[in-house]
Amino acid sequence: MLKFIRPKLLFTIFISLLIFLYIPNLKLQKISAQFISSPEVNALDDSLNNVSISSFVQSVFNYSQQLYGKPRIAVKKVNLRLHTTPLASLDNANQGEFTIYLSRKPSEYAFHGQLSHEIFHLLNAQLLDCYVEGLATVFAEKILTRNDLDWSGWETYFQQGSEPFYGLTYSMMKEVSETAGSANMSRLLEFAVDNKASKKWMHIDIDGWLSSMSDYVKIEVEKVINKYIYQVKPVVESKNNMFTCLAPGKN
Repeated sequence: MLKFIRPKLLFTIFISLLIFLYIPNLKLQKISAQFISSPEVNALDDSLNNVSISSFVQSVFNYSQQLYGKPRIAVKKVNLRLHTTPLASLDNANQGEFTIYLSRKPSEYAFHGQLSHEIFHLLNAQLLDCYVEGLATVFAEKILTRNDLDWSGWETYFQQGSEPFYGLTYSMMKEVSETAGSANMSRLLEFAVDNKASKKWMHIDIDGWLSSMSDYVKIEVEKVINKYIYQVKPVVESKNNMFTCLAPGKN
């Protein structure tokens, strides 16, 4: 019977079938991005108790998941607190509670960049790793640019040699991101492994991540890492020795 169906009708059936198969998948992709659950945000300082700040935390955290995958531990509650040292801390894994400590107030220039950097760490607050620190700063740049906030002050700050660990790792991971591409970058955090000295902390298995790439991309990314890593390592060893910073082939 099929051989008697006119070609035009066959073409119409074929197009309809494609639409039927494709459109539901497209909708599912959009829904999955829209329905990432947002954590509760709890300000522990009056200056941080602001609806726009809470919304910023939730939207930035959701965007981090779209770029780099789900958090290692589900994030259900994020406390915000002012402190002398900025960091993201895992308070209670079972309850999914974290605290972001900030050294800058909302009225200060560096506030949104610092907050964005620490929000990235919610994806795995146990990682103390030079690659991850650099990527967190690259992510902060993405967020500021995406929200029409000024990033140039940070660029100047790093170019002047302020906080060389963060400046060098930012430059390294920005170039790594451009070379590796978004698909490879989205898998980086999947290669988190326990530190040998203490399973409380983790680092990136850089060789494992590189091995997951095509041969050509792996070679190019490794070239970029090697251009920076031997500048980063002395800085880590002198002032930032809580971070793991493994060169390729040195695991």
